[in-house]
Order: sequence, then structure tokens, then C-alpha cells
Amino acid sequence: MDRAIARFSDGVADYRPIWPVIEDDFYAQTKGQFASQGAEGGAKWAPLKPEYAGWKAVHFPGAPILVRTGDLERSLTSPNDANAVRMEARKTLTLGTRVPYAGYHQRGTSKMPARKEIQLTEAFKRNVMAHIHGYLVQIATQSGFRTGKTPGTPYRTESASPENFRRAMGVGW
Repeated sequence: MDRAIARFSDGVADYRPIWPVIEDDFYAQTKGQFASQGAEGGAKWAPLKPEYAGWKAVHFPGAPILVRTGDLERSLTSPNDANAVRMEARKTLTLGTRVPYAGYHQRGTSKMPARKEIQLTEAFKRNVMAHIHGYLVQIATQSGFRTGKTPGTPYRTESASPENFRRAMGVGW
């Protein structure tokens, strides 16, 4: 019993096996946020001020709101971008951007409304909780605390893929 408790405690202390799945969901969410110009997060971004919109149309024709050079969008939608931030620890995962002006868009300023690049929806939060729940059920099952109904095929970090994890945990979207 003591070994089972120790195995379960070790598993609960380290969520790194599920970070790739949550990371994929984050990038899908932010891609949707940029593609919908904020609507996916709940409210479409405020239009540009007419003067700036005219300037942008001349200098960056066709570029949507929050996209000029593409640095900000790429850093928040592509994990391999040089400006993407990814820091993981046993119990925390931090994703974001190194683009210095991102915070001004996220929070707004006295001269510019907030246009949140990162707006995590309730559905996103529920999915994260489903991932964590499935992972904990798996650890409990593997530690011998849970018998009977199992979460499916055990999640193996050595052959991990977000799709396999979702399938094994019965989480689909």
C-alpha cells in the first residue's frame, strides 16, 4: 500500500506528460482567436481607428487586425517560432510570447482598446480539466487505487501524442 501511495504521489506531483496535449489546445485556441479577430474568445476585436486603418491599408495591404509583420501571430500560434515562450515544470506550463508589444494589445492603453490575443474560453478550461482528470484517473488506476472501469489505454509518455492521449482518455473534440 505504501508503494502504491508513493507511485500515486509521484504521478500527481508531475504533470509534464500532459503538457503537450494542453499546449496543442492552447495553440489551436489562439489560432482561432486570430482567425476570428477575437470572436472565438467571446468578443470580436474593436476596429482600428480610421486614420491608422488607412495607413495600414497602404503600408500593409490585406493585413488583419493585430497582424502587421506577423511576429505576434506566429509567436502565439506556432510553438516553434523564435518568439514563442514555453516553460514547463512539474506542475506548471507557461505559454506566451516574447514580442514586447503583446501586452499593450492584451490589456489596452489609454489610446488603444484591449484586443486580447489570448482569451481562454470556458470550453478550453473544461478541456484542460478533462486532461488533468484523465491523467489522475490513469495514475490512480496504475497505482492500484482504482479498479474496474479504467480510462482506456494507459497514456505512455514514450509514445505520447496528443491524439493518442485524447483517444485513451476518452476526450474528443
